[in-house]
Parts: sequence; structure tokens; C-alpha cells
Amino acid sequence: MTHDRYPHLVWEGRFQPVHRGHLAYVGELLRHADQVTVVVVANETSTHSAVPSPVPQFSAIVDGHHAAERNPWPLWLRQRMVQSAVRAAHPGRAADVTVLGGHRLDLDWPLYRQLLPADRVFAVPARDDFEDAKARAWTALGERVVRLDVGHLPRISGTQVRELMASGDALDEVLHPVTLAALRESGCLAGAVA
Repeated sequence: MTHDRYPHLVWEGRFQPVHRGHLAYVGELLRHADQVTVVVVANETSTHSAVPSPVPQFSAIVDGHHAAERNPWPLWLRQRMVQSAVRAAHPGRAADVTVLGGHRLDLDWPLYRQLLPADRVFAVPARDDFEDAKARAWTALGERVVRLDVGHLPRISGTQVRELMASGDALDEVLHPVTLAALRESGCLAGAVA
């Protein structure tokens, strides 16, 4: 898959927690962009939103990913972990990455339309049905979307990391040391193996 260079790529997610697969994807985004904005989204569902979603089919799909058991960490901690891990993993390009935190984009689209740079392109990994739904949603909102091949990147999921944490298995292969330190400081790694 060939891609142009973009002035500004945008990527959003839950980062429960940020792991080495996420950091590898940020590196991939930086290969294709001058600037990257990562939006860490809050744990919320469209059923609790006062404003109807402009992409209700997508919102219904995303709601399932925002179940409490899949989202143990609050927004402030996840945003801090993403900022710290990106700086540590990509020190030469850290200034080119902005990390924001807030509502899901589909639930607060008018605000994000104003906040995100005008030359934005949404970067969506070419990976699975969920990412396909994201690409359709951003396109339905009139946004430019680029699909990036991630087959060569580490295949790690937040679910996998949370399962390793629950079982007490080692986490150093899936989490950056900065993320491990943040989870320890917050009391989330009591008994887990680093």
C-alpha cells in the first residue's frame, strides 16, 4: 500500500492502556506525516449523550467497546500515559505529536471539527471490521481518510494486556517502561510482573 506524505494525521482511540503496538503505529504515522494528533477518548456511550450522534451506526458499534470491564483507567491517566510513552518511544519526533483527551469524536463532532487542524486526514489502520467502521464514519462526516497497512507492526490488544495483568504475567514485552511506571504510580500494577 503506497501513501503520500500528509501535513497532519489524526488518530483516536481508548488506549486501555497504551501499549507497544500503539507506539509502533504512532511511528508509522510519523513516517507519513509532518504532524500527528492522537485523541484519547473518554469512556462513554452514545446512550448517555445529550446530542445525537451524526454517525449513529458507528456509535452503536463503538458503544460495545466502552463497556466498564474493557475500560478500567480514567481519561486523565490514559492521556498522561500516552503523552509520556510517545515522548519516550519517539524522542526525535515527540514535538510533532499532540495528544488530546476528551469525548468520543462521534459524540462531540462539532467541537472536534473546530479544534482539529483544517488540513487533517484521519489515519485508520487496515486491520479489521471495527477499523473499517471507523473509516466509513469519518468519510460519512466528510473527512479525508487514509488506511494504513499495519500487518508488519506488533499485534497487541488492550484486552491482551489486561488479561496479562490479571494473570500476573510479565508485561515488559507489551508495555513500554514509561507505561509500566505510570500504572505502578497509580496503584494499578499491584502484584503484576514487570
